[in-house]
Amino acid sequence: MKRAACKNSKGFTLVEIAIAMVIFGLLLGGLMGPLKMQLDNMKRRETIQTMDTIKQAIIGFALRNGRIPCPDTNDPDNLENLGIAACATPVGTVPWATLGVRGLDAWKRPFTYRVDPQFADRTDGTTSCPDAPAAGISFQVCAIGDISVLDSQGGNQVAVEIPAIIVSHGRNWAGPGDADENENRDNDTIFIDKTHINQGYDDLVAWIGVNSLIAKMVAAGQLP
Repeated sequence: MKRAACKNSKGFTLVEIAIAMVIFGLLLGGLMGPLKMQLDNMKRRETIQTMDTIKQAIIGFALRNGRIPCPDTNDPDNLENLGIAACATPVGTVPWATLGVRGLDAWKRPFTYRVDPQFADRTDGTTSCPDAPAAGISFQVCAIGDISVLDSQGGNQVAVEIPAIIVSHGRNWAGPGDADENENRDNDTIFIDKTHINQGYDDLVAWIGVNSLIAKMVAAGQLP
């Protein structure tokens, strides 16, 4: 009777197991795409929040010190690199230890940070402004930044006369990116900001507007 029971019982054949594995793989593959997109969106939102915090910290630094912070060019210390009177370089990474903020995006990579040096030096006033400078303030009400943001290379202007800008290079930071992403890496004063991922572009860009910075300084009594 035991032999008969064993004979009548059937296990899964190799073909059946293979078919089941194929179906499972298709189901898993169908789920991984939306899950990956959700994770990327979460990281983008987290990075945007971090960049907003950095912006607020930069403005707070300006209110306390009369200038915006210089970039960090020496990663181990994570401090701004300020020379005798001006920034060691106008572009580097966010000096997060100086600002007391998180210095990495959600992909655990540093933010690119560029400033217009006349807003970050330790010389009172701005060379191009005719009015008398306020003591201890690096810039004046008439000062304008030298950084611009476009919606693509050679495209429409998004923002101009910016004193400081912050860039997260997204999940594909280490990759070649497209022409617009390369524009955000070439160390000049032109940056690209797109509101959606397009043709490999996934950078996130935030900036300190000259009008908002001046308004904060005037409201605090730092500028006339």
